[in-house]
Amino acid sequence: METFELILFLLTAVIASSILDKFLPPLSLPLVQIALGAALALAVPTPLEWGIDPELLLILFIAPLHFNESRHVDSGALWKNRWGIASLSVGLVFAIVAACGATLHALLPAVPLAAACALGGAMGSTDAVAVTALTHDRRFGRRHEALLKGEALFNDVTGTVVFQCCLTLLATGSFSLLHAGEEFALDLFGGFFGGLVMGLLAWGLLQVLRRTGLDNPTLHVMLELLLPFIIYLTAKSLHIGAVIAVVASGLMLSLLPQRHTAATARTKLQAQSVWTTLEFVLNGIIFVVLGMQLPRLMEPAAEGSLGDPATLLGVVVVLTLVLEAVRFAWLLAMDIRAAVAQGKGARSCFAPEALRGTLAMALAGAKGGITLSLMLTLTAGAALSAAGRATLVSIASGMIVLTLVLADFAVPALAPSKYSARRTRARVDAEIDLMLDVIASVEADASFTGAVKDVSGSAEDSREAEAGDAANGGNSASGEGAPPLIDEPATVIVMHRYAEILEELAPAASPVAAARARAEVARVGSLYDQLDDIARRAAQWDESEDGVEEEAPDDRTVRPRRSRRERLNADRPGARGPAAPSLSDQFHQMRETHDAVEDVQAQALVRELQLIKAMVADGSIDAAHAKDLRNDVYIQQLVLD
Repeated sequence: METFELILFLLTAVIASSILDKFLPPLSLPLVQIALGAALALAVPTPLEWGIDPELLLILFIAPLHFNESRHVDSGALWKNRWGIASLSVGLVFAIVAACGATLHALLPAVPLAAACALGGAMGSTDAVAVTALTHDRRFGRRHEALLKGEALFNDVTGTVVFQCCLTLLATGSFSLLHAGEEFALDLFGGFFGGLVMGLLAWGLLQVLRRTGLDNPTLHVMLELLLPFIIYLTAKSLHIGAVIAVVASGLMLSLLPQRHTAATARTKLQAQSVWTTLEFVLNGIIFVVLGMQLPRLMEPAAEGSLGDPATLLGVVVVLTLVLEAVRFAWLLAMDIRAAVAQGKGARSCFAPEALRGTLAMALAGAKGGITLSLMLTLTAGAALSAAGRATLVSIASGMIVLTLVLADFAVPALAPSKYSARRTRARVDAEIDLMLDVIASVEADASFTGAVKDVSGSAEDSREAEAGDAANGGNSASGEGAPPLIDEPATVIVMHRYAEILEELAPAASPVAAARARAEVARVGSLYDQLDDIARRAAQWDESEDGVEEEAPDDRTVRPRRSRRERLNADRPGARGPAAPSLSDQFHQMRETHDAVEDVQAQALVRELQLIKAMVADGSIDAAHAKDLRNDVYIQQLVLD
């Protein structure tokens, strides 16, 4: 029962943090969740108050999140930058271990050098969960983004091996380079190739199930959810790198061919929804749990049992600055090497914009769950005294929080958001041209879309109105310049949807394109307003019942009230004819209008894809922009279906 209550407690905390995030715009959601977790730990006693199993943290949260991230990462970009990722995953980790270990030992000589290097190994592991949560909407450039994601997925192996070797040296006083090399190779290469094999076997199992007719989307989604846990436990039983095996299997599944059928499309759509929800829940829980651990881990430092709290805080700040400085220097050296290889020269890396990008990437390497899980294993060891373990854990906890704060506040100031970076004036102008062409095609195809006639009158009324217009030289009976009656509401409704997009694009467009967009919005709006007028007049039909009698104003005789159609047609300019349709007719008409709107919208999306292809052919938009536009259309088609 306590476990069930704890699960409900954590889920409630995740939901509450999402609500609070809307009222705390300067803070990112992970920081809100950490702060909420810390506040709850101080206010409400929970089983997590006494700690959490680090192995449970890895398998329950890190494994599925790494698996899902690796399935959607750009594998081509990872391969293209493989040497850079290897440099960050191995070389940078050793540099951080040396720099942070030496600095900590110099600041606190009571901490053994091996223990200080163990802290450096834990801090060398960039957390993919934290990186994704804090930087998913930031634009770093294609190369920097691939390096950052690759580092977060692969560098935990190096940090974990270094951490374990430092603990062994601390406990035994001896160190075997050969044994450390074997352990590193087994974790890294064994985990990677073992994960590839397990990913291939998982793919084969899914294909066999589909060929035998088991195309149930729910079954396949459940298998996808189980895969990271099965792969992690299998890798642990084989004594190879479990996290790297999960990552490799996800990459393998993303690279292998998939059958494109209606069943696989439904499975993919359902899986995407499930994984999105699961990712949100697991991300939230891991940060809430991290926040709930902080008061317990930092309590000895706050109480002064580990020495002066101000001194310990100063150590945390200095070590964090050293960590970020090493990352920045290493990344700058890599950028210089890449610039020289491309013939740009090293000086281009020292331009203000280039330095901002490098600094943003250095600060984006936040620490999180993996670092915490390693430090929690340290607390269970006997190689250090209780005070020494508490000191290292408190320092690591402070550094985790400080790196998250830096990533939350500094990175948005240095790196533009992906949305704002994409919304260049040329792209917006091209999208306005596309929307205008779609509106024109929808209007031109109105007679072929099976749209519903105007709900304010019958077909006979329309023919009479057209005859009256012809007799008046093409002008409506309502007078010169009056807007024409709407004979196809479905077409206008779809046109109005695209006009709303034009209205959103206009502020970011060039003056000429913005003027065209606003003019079209006004034109479509005038047509749409006629539908609103029809709806308002239809609402009047329910004000009284049919056949209710009213008194004549000039005598005491009683005559029947005018029917709804008669009152409606009396409101129409030049209208004369039979009474308005009954309420049931109106409901039927509304249903037909709804069906017609879906038909028109489906045709408009097909036409939009054709126009995007034509714009690519004539050079109006590039391939990347066309891909974004097509993806938007595909999503709308899925929703429509």
